[in-house]
Amino acid sequence: MLILLTIIAPKIYQLYVSHQPIDHRADIALLEKNLTLLQENARTYTLLNINTATANQLQTIAGIRQPLAMRILRYRDKLGGFISLDQYKEVYGLPHHLHIKLMKRTTIPAKYRPKKLSLNQATFKALVFHPYISVAMAKAIINYRKQQGKFTHLNAIQRLPGYSSNWGNKIMPYLTL
Repeated sequence: MLILLTIIAPKIYQLYVSHQPIDHRADIALLEKNLTLLQENARTYTLLNINTATANQLQTIAGIRQPLAMRILRYRDKLGGFISLDQYKEVYGLPHHLHIKLMKRTTIPAKYRPKKLSLNQATFKALVFHPYISVAMAKAIINYRKQQGKFTHLNAIQRLPGYSSNWGNKIMPYLTL
């Protein structure tokens, strides 16, 4: 009888405990408290203007550390400013999940106008500095100016060798005569 109680009783007790309903009220209360805190914190941040943001401000976004913040700002400066939040996809090494966070935490004011690059005055070096202008396209712009004179309208870039409508749509907001 003693053997029966020492061997079987613990197993019967474990079986009994495993079938008892568990009270989850404390867990639910904790989850609700955490959800409330998350919602309050979500409301406290303000959108950053990506075209005036500093590296320190970008680093307030979870996952963005100093090297990545600097890379985003360098790309912004090379562009002449972001005109679309989709341009974050073009930043080298920016993971998709951080692209999504940036889109949620930053803004581009409706009145923002990017820094313009003059087709008639920009040097070769200034042209190739822009991320959307390749060496070949910069040469084509310089050659056009040498052969045809100054650009008289922005649509003249359509006559450049290597022009595509996709490229034209991307670069046009950054150009001026």
